[in-house]
Amino acid sequence: RVCLRLRFLVPPRMKMACAKALALLSAATVPWAAAVQDSTNPLNKVIQLMDDLSAKVVKDGEVAAKAFHDYTEWCDDASHNAKFAIEDATKQKAKLEAKIGELGSDIEVATDRIEKLAASTHSADADLKNATLIREKEAADFAASEKELMETVDTLTRAIGILEKEMAKNPAAFAQLDTSNL
Repeated sequence: RVCLRLRFLVPPRMKMACAKALALLSAATVPWAAAVQDSTNPLNKVIQLMDDLSAKVVKDGEVAAKAFHDYTEWCDDASHNAKFAIEDATKQKAKLEAKIGELGSDIEVATDRIEKLAASTHSADADLKNATLIREKEAADFAASEKELMETVDTLTRAIGILEKEMAKNPAAFAQLDTSNL
């Protein structure tokens, strides 16, 4: 075949040498082919071992290709899952940041309200203290007035008692008479 392909490029003298080499080669391959057919031939054994090794390599290659394919699928699945997890986490992060902002404003509002209530409580405590002082002063004034009134009532009660005793002794003694005509 080589000679046939090169027939246009090969000079005629070379063609003849090529034909001789081809005949010699085909004569040499016929006994070799017969030897290959023989199962006890070591060369046949080597070829069979090479075929077995080739089949084993192909089988191992197929197993490796399947393992690589499974690994690639696992990587793709893991990548997809990680992508979705990242998207979910990003959404969750945004929601949580919004909630943090909302709660931060709630804290500010509550802090302002606490400050107002503390001021109101302080004012109420001051008002209570002032009212207590006023009530204590009024209670002291009432106690003094009551004591004075009780003393007056007691004095009047004693005076009534004395007058009743004196009237019982001499009932006309206290009569109001016009003494200018007498």
